[in-house]
Amino acid sequence: MSKKITRKDFDEIYDETYEFVLKFTIVKCKNIEDINDIIQETYLELLKILKKKNSLEVENIKKYIFGIENNIIKRYYKKVKKDSNIILNMYDEEDNNLEIKDDFDLEANIINKNNVEKVWKYLKEKDLLTTKIFYLYFALDLKIYEISSELGIGDSFVKNRIYRTLKEIKKYLGKDVIEND
Repeated sequence: MSKKITRKDFDEIYDETYEFVLKFTIVKCKNIEDINDIIQETYLELLKILKKKNSLEVENIKKYIFGIENNIIKRYYKKVKKDSNIILNMYDEEDNNLEIKDDFDLEANIINKNNVEKVWKYLKEKDLLTTKIFYLYFALDLKIYEISSELGIGDSFVKNRIYRTLKEIKKYLGKDVIEND
């Protein structure tokens, strides 16, 4: 069943779809720093369409926004001529069988107000896949199986990336973290 959407509905649509758009953008983007630009352009495009047409008949607003966003991402990367290949660091077969506990608290063990910027700076220097995993896990609170499903990789691969990178971050931040442990 179609629903008529007008410019007045924009704020409500934004609130209802933002998390969906953010997750999709994180998964599809080729550079973590592009996320905000792509999201902004997506909603700006929707607003332009609503202004131009005064109203819009859509069956599923999420699918409609998904289509807009998909086109925005294609145009965005065509415009900035980013490399379209994402290189994944593949893990060893022996790593696939590791059992890793999922009972840590990143904020309690690592992050405090003084080193948040250091952590994200460090993560931006890592490969894109690791940065995406951390963003999805810690910023959006997605579960490991949800991240693996969204990115098309195994659960153990996601766990390994999280735990290895956490260990690297602890080492990178040095004695401040050791004192907090």
